[in-house]
Amino acid sequence: MKTLKDSSEIQEAARILDELAGPAAWSPPRTPGFMRRSAPQPAPAPRQTPSRPSAPAAPTQLPPPPPEGETRGARLENVLYAMCKRGGFIGAVIADDDGLPLAVFNSPVQEEAISAFTIVLGDALSKAAKLLDQHDANNISMDINYTDKVVLRRFFINEIPSYLMVICSQEVDERGEIELSIDQVAGILHAR
Repeated sequence: MKTLKDSSEIQEAARILDELAGPAAWSPPRTPGFMRRSAPQPAPAPRQTPSRPSAPAAPTQLPPPPPEGETRGARLENVLYAMCKRGGFIGAVIADDDGLPLAVFNSPVQEEAISAFTIVLGDALSKAAKLLDQHDANNISMDINYTDKVVLRRFFINEIPSYLMVICSQEVDERGEIELSIDQVAGILHAR
């Protein structure tokens, strides 16, 4: 039986994720088998991780908000900006089912690459939902490196799938902000 990691969509998502993270974003773990030591090293202090962060991690520095506008794209970008600011996210994108970016805020790569990644993850989510017999699954998350993750949320506008993807710290619980923003995005897209 074919596994999820054998899926061409998962493999393509991993390739694009590597491109998003850049060459210096990941390094192999350093374990005693990978390093030669001339003298014994003291054991590292145990890593303390809070069970739940009290506040979202602050992003490095968000660019200024997009200009106010009456176009649908401008309103969508303002929703993404507000979501990133409230949730401590690094960046976000809204894409339609064809891979066209409807709005992008603070993308680490070109808009075409980030929206293509959104669709690849969306296809992987659909296949995973079918394989796992969880047809209402709408979220997928992937670690970019040891500190950041990408989260995709599928939602429907007139029974057509659309996608909201955020890049954020692994410590951030993004679910509430994403749900709030999807309601705002749906209101803008329904008002065509």
